[in-house]
Amino acid sequence: MTNRFQLTGIVLLGLWSMTSNEATANDDASAYEAVETYRQDLVVECSDDSADPGMPQIAPVFDGRKWALSTRWDDSNPNALNVRRKMLENGIRGTFYLNSRKPEPQQGSLAQKLTGKGECSVGGHSVSHPHLPKLPVNEAFYELMANRIALECLTDRPVNSLAFPFGGYQDKDRPEVLEGITEAVLRTGYLHCVYSGFVTHNPFLPTGLVSTGLQVVPGDRQVNAANFWKQIEKVRSNAAQSRKTSDCIFLGVHPWQKGEELNRLGEVMGELRDWDDFWHCTQTEYAAYAKQRRNTEIETLNSGKYALLRPCAFELGNDIPLTLAFDGNSVRSATVSGIPCTIRHVQGKTFVNVPHTTPRGAPVRIDQTSEGISSKFAGLKASLTFSPETGEIAYSLENTGDSQLSHLSLTISTPPAFQPGVLRQNRQQLAPGDKWSVTSIVSKRKTGAYWTDGNPYVAAQLDFVLQGKPARLFTTCLPKR
Repeated sequence: MTNRFQLTGIVLLGLWSMTSNEATANDDASAYEAVETYRQDLVVECSDDSADPGMPQIAPVFDGRKWALSTRWDDSNPNALNVRRKMLENGIRGTFYLNSRKPEPQQGSLAQKLTGKGECSVGGHSVSHPHLPKLPVNEAFYELMANRIALECLTDRPVNSLAFPFGGYQDKDRPEVLEGITEAVLRTGYLHCVYSGFVTHNPFLPTGLVSTGLQVVPGDRQVNAANFWKQIEKVRSNAAQSRKTSDCIFLGVHPWQKGEELNRLGEVMGELRDWDDFWHCTQTEYAAYAKQRRNTEIETLNSGKYALLRPCAFELGNDIPLTLAFDGNSVRSATVSGIPCTIRHVQGKTFVNVPHTTPRGAPVRIDQTSEGISSKFAGLKASLTFSPETGEIAYSLENTGDSQLSHLSLTISTPPAFQPGVLRQNRQQLAPGDKWSVTSIVSKRKTGAYWTDGNPYVAAQLDFVLQGKPARLFTTCLPKR
């Protein structure tokens, strides 16, 4: 079966589509904003059967906490394992932003060790840690996208958060650099960036597409506790202004602390653990929560019954529940699609945490094809080609295995000089023995050395359900110029 590739997405109010050769730059912005959603039915019961719980609001922070608290640690430094240990000893969680210049086997990789059972997560930090503004945008896109793919395959977990190497994302003498790196980030699929300036002072980034955080630095090599507490108190004492940027406070920069300095860092984290009503999270979880908070709609069906239209967790990068806030303490229980929800009563409000429904959760196994073959998904073969001269993109997927694939969602990320930047198409199922082929033409919209130098990189991300479990398969193309 061959399909004309379409720029499509399931958005909150339904399905929209447009053939790619009709798309415009504005359509491309809409493609970045589009998310695939699904419906859940929520039933809420009150202690008084006749009571009406009313219309809930989406809580800004998971579980109705005051702030999200996380950490950020850059570079593939083995000492990160010691920092991770000290974090967990003191009830602190966070994200390690790693490079992937040295291919590692999945079993025993640094990324896998840091992720563990989900206590922490990993984020993108480029393949080789270059200063991105010095690269042509094709190479910058490769650095970001290939790094994300490698980390996801190592951990079998989505990567949705980014830290730029050297903090570089713009050049004051070349305004096209900020535009190019922004396009690269959006096409890579990142939902979160630790550099707040990139998110809040970026004319090329549509509002609300990428979340960020409020950084407080305890000290890279030598811990300065007094300065740290001064920074975090400044955030809290100016809460209204701070929350315009983010509800997430995070500490750290590099995991360089050793010996006595590591112990001092542990003391700071130990004091911080219960210092406020914190949601202790990874930046991956916060990014996923912020995305679904912005893209969920609630409809009241009748008293105590609601329909939720929320993003699929594979769009979010994590299956963190969504928290709904009800006024009063009358709510005693809640279920969503028959699944019990956890409930928390705090200061005259009831917070209901609504889990995702399998199979709409985040992928639990992730692979990249090698010479068209997947090692983790027996029987799956995929190919991807791109012609920079004609703009033609062709993708094919063959299921030679014994199991049917369902809920297939294909996302193609194109080189930054071309539009649309993201191509999407869905398919309900792919039976054993079936083949799915899609093609499209993208248009070159940018010229000049910055946009055209280097090899144009293309990546295909296929999300699907196999034997009841969400999964992901990447296929890439790097045509020589």
